[in-house]
Amino acid sequence: MKKYKLLYFILVAVAIIPLGCTSIEDYPDGRLSFDQIFQNQKLVGGYMNSCYGSISGSTGDNYTDKTFLAAACDEAHDVGDVTNGAMYQWVSGFASAFDNSLASPEKWDYYSPIRKCNIMIAKIDSANMYLEDQRESYKGEAYGLRAFYYLQMIKNYGGVPLILDNASEDDYDYSKLSRSTFSECALQIISDCRVAISNKTMGWHSGSSDKDRYRWSKAMSAAVMSEAALFAASPLNNDGTLDWNEAAVITKNALDSCLANGYALYTATPEDASATAAYGTYDLYFMSAADVKGQADPETIMTGRNQLAIWGYCGLPVTLGQTRAGSCPSQELVDSYETTDGKSPILGYEDEDHLHPIINPDATLYDENNPYANRDPRLVASIYYNGAPLTVGDSIYVETYEGGNCALSSTSKRNTRTGYYMRKFGNPTSDKNGNNDGYFRIFRLAELYLNYAEALNEASSSMAPDAAVDAVNTVRARVGMPAIPYGLTKEEFRKKVRNERRVEFAFEEQRFYDVRRWMILDSTDKVVTGMKATTDGKYERFVVNRRKAYSDKYLRFPIPGDEAIRLKTQTGLDFQNPGWE
Repeated sequence: MKKYKLLYFILVAVAIIPLGCTSIEDYPDGRLSFDQIFQNQKLVGGYMNSCYGSISGSTGDNYTDKTFLAAACDEAHDVGDVTNGAMYQWVSGFASAFDNSLASPEKWDYYSPIRKCNIMIAKIDSANMYLEDQRESYKGEAYGLRAFYYLQMIKNYGGVPLILDNASEDDYDYSKLSRSTFSECALQIISDCRVAISNKTMGWHSGSSDKDRYRWSKAMSAAVMSEAALFAASPLNNDGTLDWNEAAVITKNALDSCLANGYALYTATPEDASATAAYGTYDLYFMSAADVKGQADPETIMTGRNQLAIWGYCGLPVTLGQTRAGSCPSQELVDSYETTDGKSPILGYEDEDHLHPIINPDATLYDENNPYANRDPRLVASIYYNGAPLTVGDSIYVETYEGGNCALSSTSKRNTRTGYYMRKFGNPTSDKNGNNDGYFRIFRLAELYLNYAEALNEASSSMAPDAAVDAVNTVRARVGMPAIPYGLTKEEFRKKVRNERRVEFAFEEQRFYDVRRWMILDSTDKVVTGMKATTDGKYERFVVNRRKAYSDKYLRFPIPGDEAIRLKTQTGLDFQNPGWE
């Protein structure tokens, strides 16, 4: 952990993002003491802005080569394999504590914005503020942001040192640090979220205009609290401190609070939006931008900062200006989409290479020779497959067979490795002449429904509770999928809710963490397959990549090597995660 000399605070770039507050001027000497900052309301506003500097982190396409985290799990395979890209390095087992391609510096350096939040919390009560409402809002924002940053850290590293008191201008004594457990961190996150939610000034939405788009809201704290509880109760982290019943209560309160304050699943249709590029509501949602007031989009709780460019970096080679096929969806992901009557067409695999699927005899709508017909509408909305129209109603189709317009390749960065291309978030009308793609969603209401369903089911003794089934069916109804019946056993429903998360949250960074917290990495991430199409309409499965990042070691990121050494030097304790020594 870096030591900070805190006599002065560098103000060159504190107002990093436009958040509707006054920014700090660039003073000639670039330095002010904390006492000076917190005696000037204008400077306090700029310091509050600086607390937001790491809010996006690595989400969406912010990884090397503009790829997605999906390619580091069984959702996809990235074309960066030909250049030893970030995702290929990870799945090939080449990561180390000193070179982890998935953990860009800010994943551990969240301690920097955490410290800023600690300072704001410690000093805002005595700050010179004209408006008490603004003082109260800043305090709530700081608590909410601190919870968010700690959540990102524990999802990747497990329990980390909890630092809540480094607001002094003196050097911080790191020699007394110890590593908190995951549950201890989760409890602190939940506590901070409750403080933010009880704030009298903050609203449940970010603000009233686009300049407030990233202001912390009570709904964001509700979502953070839900995730923290869910992860703490999951097999990877559960030490008995936070059980599934408590997680169910917390997630239900988060869901109910959001529903009571204007949040709802997105239900607009292409006709409502005068759009022709989308198949339906689910498709339209991800190629649209969230609005701050939540009127056009009542589902998004927290959105990514930047518009995505799927067309260019995870796009089709027939798109003007495309440079990469990016994260190519896996056959395993495609297999997880049910048929329109709610049946799972593929029950598993007879072999370790996944080349011989176990076909469900009850899935009568599934046809191996026409495998994409009669499937959950989220499939066509999320993935381009052989025979899919380039745009809705188009007479030109994606051709992944040899010689086709989007043919398979093992060497070209512009062509798929798996026989599939990502469609989610993208708008088929986008190209180098105009980007109409959507935005990554960090938190959305559908997650709260499925978090609650999972936690409530796991808290049950033997049968899936009706309320858990209802929560999943609410999400399924949005896309027209039939309801899951009542009366399933706990184990039967577990399979259902886990698969629902897989298809509903495809490419949204849920799967990468889900298979880890469920501790099933060794059964999901050993191999990724694809599908070859032939000119005569036949299909053949093939192995794309046999992977090595599936042992328990890969359940956590390594603590950055230099930081682990510094921590051990300071404290005498070993902070490194198992297997990364």
